[in-house]
Amino acid sequence: MAICQQTANLAGGCPIYRPCAKLIERVLDFQKSLCNLERRLASDQSHYHETPGDNLTANSLRCRIHRGCHEIGGNCVELEACGQRIILDLGLPLQNSSAELPCIDGLLAEDRSLLGVFVSHPHPDHYGLLEQLTTPVPVFMGKAARRLIETSAFFTRLPTLGDVQPQTYEDGSPLQLGPFTVTPVRIDHSAFDSYCLLVEAEGKRLFYSGDIRGHGGNAHLFQSVLDNPPPKIDVLICEGTHIGRIPDFAYPDEKSVADGMLEVFQQTEGMCLVWCSSQNVDRIASVWEACRRSGRNLILDLYTAEILRAVDDPSLPTPGKDGVKMFLPHNQRSRIIRENAHDILDPYSKRRIYPEYLNAAAPSSVMIFRPSMLEDLKRAECLNGASLITSVWSGYLLRNEAELTELKRMNIERFQIHTSGHATADEIRRFVAAFPESRVVPIHSENPSGFTEMAERVELKNDGEWWVV
Repeated sequence: MAICQQTANLAGGCPIYRPCAKLIERVLDFQKSLCNLERRLASDQSHYHETPGDNLTANSLRCRIHRGCHEIGGNCVELEACGQRIILDLGLPLQNSSAELPCIDGLLAEDRSLLGVFVSHPHPDHYGLLEQLTTPVPVFMGKAARRLIETSAFFTRLPTLGDVQPQTYEDGSPLQLGPFTVTPVRIDHSAFDSYCLLVEAEGKRLFYSGDIRGHGGNAHLFQSVLDNPPPKIDVLICEGTHIGRIPDFAYPDEKSVADGMLEVFQQTEGMCLVWCSSQNVDRIASVWEACRRSGRNLILDLYTAEILRAVDDPSLPTPGKDGVKMFLPHNQRSRIIRENAHDILDPYSKRRIYPEYLNAAAPSSVMIFRPSMLEDLKRAECLNGASLITSVWSGYLLRNEAELTELKRMNIERFQIHTSGHATADEIRRFVAAFPESRVVPIHSENPSGFTEMAERVELKNDGEWWVV
């Protein structure tokens, strides 16, 4: 719909295309009418799903999950109190990259009852629809999360922030919007700068997990919530990615990942390639730990280097530190030329390694790698005796079978060393147990009924259904 609106604006400015603009405006009006009808139907359905004890009055805190009740990703939760509303996450569904905004008043046309959107962390399935916003609704997220999304927008095809200029929040600092008090609580997850969100309104308290885990580089944050959970939580909305799924990773935590990488680094004669997400800062830290223990240097591509610069954590490996260099792959160089963004290279002028030096550096180096860099490395003739560590979800491997097959033909041995970015079933069980008096509503799960094996107080909801906290 946002594209239609932009086309209408352009056409409306040209006399030749004004009839086209009028037609598009009618289409937009029709779409909005359908959206309003969908809202009314969803509202009617929500009343149908009410339990006898529910009382949807003006003096209650109400909740409606638009996406996530029966799928992983695309989270979107709407909360209403005193006739005013906030949204927790506005995610792009993993199975539908062309999805449009959910039908929520205030996203496509200004509605002052919508006070703000709170983003839990910088993964597209939680922020990816922000770029479609056409109204000036306030958006809130972590400081580093904003920088990560902005950095990724230049290098990748990931969703951007569009015209949104997010305000930032801080761990443990409450924000007051109308009847709502929202307190971010930092948590462990594969996305850097991730938060749970505590929402208070009308004497009720709701705790939204966002995405969590208890075995990453910030496992102490997960344990902190278990040891000191927010008290008197009426409803816990909890992610359940791994409920009912067979784990596809053999390494239980980031420490074991670093140990596994160290073993490969020590036995490899040539360059060690590590394919991992540049935004998985914990994983980059594990690679760096294994580098230091093995005595190898670390080579980062420009995208990864810029991500680490955006995170701004002195403990992380940034070019300029001993043993850390930046390599500029051809596709990133082309992007810089195309966008006339040469100044992005200024911080790395004395910290680069050029293709002609990769061959000599290979036996003592580890490189953060992705399949799009393979041709660069073949031209540099630096893959003799190399090894490849894949440290990503197994589903990504299937999308790059051609490159992996070619690497195999080159006699480059591959090792899968990975741990999940999401809580295991046991960690979810422990998380739920930390809130013994709370009703539990599953989200971000393909098997929400699996939660019923953890507690009797689990309530299964449907997308679009209003219910009282």
